[in-house]
Amino acid sequence: MQEQDKIKVLYLPRWYPNKFDPMPGLFIQRHAEAASLFCDISVVYVHAVSNDEQEKKYDIQNSTVNGVPTIKVYYRNPKSNIPIVTQISKAVRFYRANLVGIKEMNKNTNGFDILHIHILSRLGLLGLYFKWFHGKPFLISEHWSRYLSLTGNFNGFLRKFTTRIVVKDASAVTTVTQNLANAMLSHNLKNDNYVVLPNVISPGFFEQKTTEKKNKGKTNIVHVSCFEDKSKNISGILNVIKLLADKRQDFHFTLVGDGMDFEIIKNLAGELGLGDNELNFTGLLEGKNLVKEMNNADALLIFSNYENLPVVINEAFSLGVPVIATKVGGIPEVVNSTNGILIDSGDETALLAALENILDGKIKFDNAKIKEKARIDFSMKTIGKQLFKLYTNALKH
Repeated sequence: MQEQDKIKVLYLPRWYPNKFDPMPGLFIQRHAEAASLFCDISVVYVHAVSNDEQEKKYDIQNSTVNGVPTIKVYYRNPKSNIPIVTQISKAVRFYRANLVGIKEMNKNTNGFDILHIHILSRLGLLGLYFKWFHGKPFLISEHWSRYLSLTGNFNGFLRKFTTRIVVKDASAVTTVTQNLANAMLSHNLKNDNYVVLPNVISPGFFEQKTTEKKNKGKTNIVHVSCFEDKSKNISGILNVIKLLADKRQDFHFTLVGDGMDFEIIKNLAGELGLGDNELNFTGLLEGKNLVKEMNNADALLIFSNYENLPVVINEAFSLGVPVIATKVGGIPEVVNSTNGILIDSGDETALLAALENILDGKIKFDNAKIKEKARIDFSMKTIGKQLFKLYTNALKH
């Protein structure tokens, strides 16, 4: 590779925005866009579909998304109902779909220098293959909370054995928090180059101007999540809203998102007697609509039982919005007394006290400083430079 040539990096993400859902892996797409400021980035993503959703075994969709060449391969799951045969068939189909996508992408980009794998474990085997047989180094970015002790989802001898080999052979492993890196190390997933790499903030958040807030006279608290109550504990938030509503009317909550427990949560709000005066559900918001709603908030609330690090926290900071959050996962690494309030998970009494301190003006924040720091730390240029350094180092070794 000549010095003046840009490094060619192929992203293989396990999660990525797709035709069924625009939200999964959006933070991976942002990393790709950030890295593309300094390198030639391309993406190959595969997604399983049921037999009645498409006729072709492999449906290849080729596009350029925000300047990044992207191939999405939708592949049919096998029809077999025999447990072991089905598992093997699904694995073969998965790897075949990836190789089909990579072959197609190589026609467009004339190959790649480095693989960047997002989320283990299956994709890690492709990293090993291209390193051992084609001399291509690979990096890993892990985003999954399954390594955390609270989730206990990283199980199985074969999975652990192969993941340890993959992680050891990677040029670097990035995690969004040190907490996640420590959790991976606790499973003996050793690598000499663990790096904490923040999520990127979408440019739309940086472009948002300060506007006059709606709900005048009321403090507006926003919650943004995928509405999965086991982890996000939205029901706990509703319990606290009810306690607040019994005391005062100088607040309003906006709950943004959609997901498996959306209707359950809406029904619970009704059972608690909470209506439009106390809160509203917006459903899923994206792009400018999400930015506008978050910009209208006086604080963001995350009351999760367990987390890694929700990107919505960084997004709130980029708008100068302080965060009330639980001390779980990597959240305490970014939320502190200068930009928010930390409480114990599940502690509704502590949450009520924190909200009342905000409402009574007993705790205040320098919104401008919160915004300024976030816009330096989480910009595409900042993260892109860090990725470029990782890729350059990988090619030196």
